[in-house]
Amino acid sequence: MSALATQLRRFFTERSGNYALVLAIICPVLLTAAGGCLDVISYEQHKSAMQGAADAAALGSVREAALKNWDEAIAKAVASRIAIANYPQLEDTRSDHVIDTVVDQNSRIVTVSLTEDHRPYFLGFAFPSPQIRVTATAQASGSTNVCVIGLDPARAATVSLHGKALMTAPDCAVYSNSGDTRGLAAVDESKLVSQLSCTAGGYQGAGSNFNKLPLTDCPAMADPLADRPAPSFGSCTASRLQIKGGATHVALSPGVYCGGLAIAANASVTLGPGVYVIKDGPLILGSNAAMFGRGVGFYFVGNGATFSLESGSSVDLEAATSGALAGLLFYQAHGSEEGQFLLRSNTASNMLGTIYLPNGDFVIDTNSKVADQSAYTVIVARTVELLRQPDVVLNTDYNATDIPVPTGLGPTGDKPHLVR
Repeated sequence: MSALATQLRRFFTERSGNYALVLAIICPVLLTAAGGCLDVISYEQHKSAMQGAADAAALGSVREAALKNWDEAIAKAVASRIAIANYPQLEDTRSDHVIDTVVDQNSRIVTVSLTEDHRPYFLGFAFPSPQIRVTATAQASGSTNVCVIGLDPARAATVSLHGKALMTAPDCAVYSNSGDTRGLAAVDESKLVSQLSCTAGGYQGAGSNFNKLPLTDCPAMADPLADRPAPSFGSCTASRLQIKGGATHVALSPGVYCGGLAIAANASVTLGPGVYVIKDGPLILGSNAAMFGRGVGFYFVGNGATFSLESGSSVDLEAATSGALAGLLFYQAHGSEEGQFLLRSNTASNMLGTIYLPNGDFVIDTNSKVADQSAYTVIVARTVELLRQPDVVLNTDYNATDIPVPTGLGPTGDKPHLVR
């Protein structure tokens, strides 16, 4: 018995295992606390990412309120697509994620709510599936400026940039009506900088080719000038007129130029205000030739009625403030055959007004700035293509000029902002 008592006394008085015992008690507590911290961090990260996705979805959806046929179905579809693009987990139908979009079409308000049953990694036994719910509401107010529309509904690259082309439209929207998967394209080293770019189909190009990735599956934008009346005109003022080159300086008057108008290399032409009808032939501005006009508008009608503003030429034009072509710098007749309108000019910094070529392919093929000194420039064409290294600047300083912006262009629609 004394031996047993001695052993028990040694067991209860032994201190060498205290640290192990303490650690055995504390470690589970520390691990649980650390795991809880990781769960909280994960929760907050998911919540932040979901909030960003909700914000982007609400803003992107209401941004399309500028389109005439914007409605609840379109708003919800766009919101869902943008939310998934920014938070791909929402697309996993096996997980507990919900996208709920509420649209106030009259007030142009979109509210996007995202819900996720978040599963903790460590404390799930104690706190099963805490739910994350975030909400973003955006409203359209003010105005969005429309400055480029590619009208062709099917062609690949209805609006396209190649080479080192740059199109800068920071305060306006660029639209491609093409349903093709490459309806809007910015490839090579080109870049499209815009407040909004939108395509009825898809787009081609890397993220570096855009300041903001284009919205896809947008409703096609109706031709805002489809009902614009054509100017009336009489008989031919001149037939196949050619302005000789050299040091020639000629003042031209408005009229009907049948068979086209050719301004030879190194010639200089000043245009009097009014309408210049280019009928059944092209307008050609030769290399190093110059064309200057205020209050002018060109109307292209008939076979072969296009323009070719050649390399080295100088173009300085402003549209009329009133009359049949008020606000329109170039106007191709409705129903015209398809044709190429070529701008290769090295000096075309002032092209104030709207370029309207409903059946024309507008090609800008230069290494120089275009329209950067214009108060505003709007382009509506069947297709718009930038080649080589042009720097096309589309300003929207409408208050700096009396030249009107045709109805349906310029300020229209709404600028979105988050309201909560």
